[in-house]
Parts: sequence; structure tokens; C-alpha cells
Amino acid sequence: MRRRLILGLLAALAAAAVLFALGFFAGKSASRGPGSAPVVTAVKKIARLATVQMEISDVLRVEEVKTILVFDVPKNATLRLRGRVMGGFDLDKGFDVSADESHRIVKVRLPAAQILSVDDRLEWFDEKSGFLNPITPDDRTRWTTWARAALAKSAKDAGLFDAAARHAAGLFSDAAAAFGWTAEVTVAGAAVKSAPVPKP
Repeated sequence: MRRRLILGLLAALAAAAVLFALGFFAGKSASRGPGSAPVVTAVKKIARLATVQMEISDVLRVEEVKTILVFDVPKNATLRLRGRVMGGFDLDKGFDVSADESHRIVKVRLPAAQILSVDDRLEWFDEKSGFLNPITPDDRTRWTTWARAALAKSAKDAGLFDAAARHAAGLFSDAAAAFGWTAEVTVAGAAVKSAPVPKP
């Protein structure tokens, strides 16, 4: 009877020790906040919002010359360009998210920024052509393609890709900070400092 009492007491003490240890480590884990899964999930969802837009206006003059015998017969037009150019990232090309739980750092790797869309509004004026070299529908299609490319180039030259990278870094940093983490963002292998995210 006494032996059973001692064994029961030892078993109770062992159980208490186990419960204490579990409670201690659970409390320690809870004090560190959530694991990597929530922050990684949040970053992946936000990645599709990492785009910026630029309003671009420009003027493009196009000219083509047709030689008939020894005479050059030109046709040309001037286009006033206005448009909205969107820049961002193709997430199917090199997007990756990993977590360093010991240092609470989420590492985001993005491919190089690119033009995602061009919403153009073109105005044709000052057209000049003649019977021997008229402006055709094919000319207009080709020149419109050139105009869209000119809008995209103007946006790129104005810093669209850099703005997209800094905006993405800002979004990821804010998302990570909400979980008590830090985000490290690289675009095409280069580290990017975040830009402030506009508040609604």
C-alpha cells in the first residue's frame, strides 16, 4: 500500500513536471508570435497588388518614304500620345518567398519589373500623303503599334520599373511588420529599399 502511494506520488510529480514544461515552452512560443506560415501567405497574396501606374503624354512623328523612279514620295503623320502605363512583375517568372524564423525575416525575390499594360488614347493630326503614296489602314496599325511602344518607353525612362520595385518592397515590409517580421526584398537579384505606401 505504501509502495503504491509512493509510486502514485512519483507519477503525479512526473505528470506535473511534464505539464509545467509544456506550459513553459508553449508560453515561450506564444510570446514569439505567429510562425512563418501566416506572413508568407500574406506576402504571396499581396504580391499581385505590387503594380504602379504612370500617366504619360508625348508626341510622335512618323514618316515613310516611297521611291518612284528617282523621286522620293513621303507620307507622314503626327500623333499626340496620352496613356496609362502599368508596370509590375510577372509572378510566374522567378517569384519566391522564404522565411528565416530564427531572425523573423521573410525574404522575397522578384523578377525584373516589366510593362504589364498600356491603355492608350491616340490623336491623329497633321497627316500628309499623296496619290502615289497614300496612308493605308496597315500604316495606321503599324504606327499605332509604334505609338504604344513609345508610351511604354517613355514610362520606363521616367522610372516606372524603379517605382514598381520600391512600391512592392513597401507593401511587403508593411505586411511583414503586421506580424512582427521584417521583409528583405530583391528584384532581379538586387536589394530594394521600400517606398512609403500611400494611405487610403
